Parts: sequence; structure tokens; C-alpha cells
Amino acid sequence: MPKSMEPGNPKIVNVHKYLFVLTLTIIIFAAGVLVGNSVASAKISSIQNLGQTLRTDILALELQYNIMESDPCRGIGFGPLLEELYTLGSRLDFMESKSGFDNDDVVRLKQYYSLVELRHWLFIKKLNTECNQENNVILYFYSNKGDCPKCEDQGHVLSYLHNKYPGLMIYSFDKNLNNPALEAIRNDLNIQEAPTIVINDDVYPGYQTRSFLEKLLNYSVENEQITE
Repeated sequence: MPKSMEPGNPKIVNVHKYLFVLTLTIIIFAAGVLVGNSVASAKISSIQNLGQTLRTDILALELQYNIMESDPCRGIGFGPLLEELYTLGSRLDFMESKSGFDNDDVVRLKQYYSLVELRHWLFIKKLNTECNQENNVILYFYSNKGDCPKCEDQGHVLSYLHNKYPGLMIYSFDKNLNNPALEAIRNDLNIQEAPTIVINDDVYPGYQTRSFLEKLLNYSVENEQITE
């Protein structure tokens, strides 16, 4: 009998062992691919659902503004609308962090959301002029393309101000969005860099500290003009 056919030959044992390990490796790899694809599909589906929800919520918010614009001075409290606007912005930021700033769906949603913000900003300006109100307004121009190292810190400062003074109007705009309405505002205010803060039409380029902004606003909860 040839040695290779003798019982207990280590070569046969090694071949069987290698085949088993190879088969097991292929199975584990295939399972990993399937699980990875499943997780990726779930994430894509989740982001798509979030995008659709954002579209619906932004449209609902815009319709609420339409109702209020018919009689802006009748004293309807729009504090909840401001909070809803801020919440939608946070959810859009989350979607952007998951899909990327150059994702087509993200860009379209940011375009639409920015127009809603601009419309509300103009509404507040109308309130201040026609209804004898003095609502403080901040416009924040940022960039998230990696060319603004202080934008994240500036965002934290503005979040602090929002939480401390719920009636303070803060509108955030991506400086890089290609939008005619935003471009008109940027040109009118001469926005050249990010971050840039605009407080009641006064422009402050570069990063601004919390204490500096509070001093400029001269603002406290007791003298808020917003009816919650």
C-alpha cells in the first residue's frame, strides 16, 4: 500500500484540516458581507425616511408661517414654531453627518430649509417694523467643507445662547449653498468668510465669543419680546 494511502497519514489529515478552515473562512466572510449589506441597507432606508419626514415637517412649518403672516400683529405666540425650526435644523445636521454635505438629497433639503429660514427672518423683520417689536435676530453663516476650523465652536456658542434665551432668533445658513436668495443676502451683507455672525443687520466676521455676543445683544430672559 502506498504511504499516501496508509491510515493515519498526516498529509491526508492536513488536507482535510485546510479544507475545513477554508470552508469556514468563506462562510464567515459571506455572512459578514450579508450582514454588512443588511446594515447598510437599513441605514440608507433610515436616512431616506428621515429625509421624507423632514420634507413633510418643513412644509407644515411653512404653512404655519403663511397663516401667521395674514395678521402678524395679532399677538399669536410663535415660540413653539421657533423651537420646531431649530429642531428641524438639528435633524437636518444629523442627516448631513450621515450622508455627507455633498449628498444630493441633503443639498436639496438644505436649500428648501434655508428658504423657510429666510422667509421667517423676513417675517420677524416685518414684526419689528410694523408691530413695534424689538426681537433680537442672529444670522449665522458657516461652512462644513473642512475650510472653517472654528465653525463647530461657533455653533456650540450659538446653541448655548439658544438654550439660555429661547426667544432669541438664530438662523444658520451654509455659506456654500448655491441659491439665488441666499446669494442676494450674502451680497447685501457682504459675507466673505465663515464663520460670520450678523446681529440685527450688523456684520461680525470671524469667530465671536459667547461673552462678546451677549454684550452685543444686551439680552436677558426678562426682556424677551417673544410670546412663548
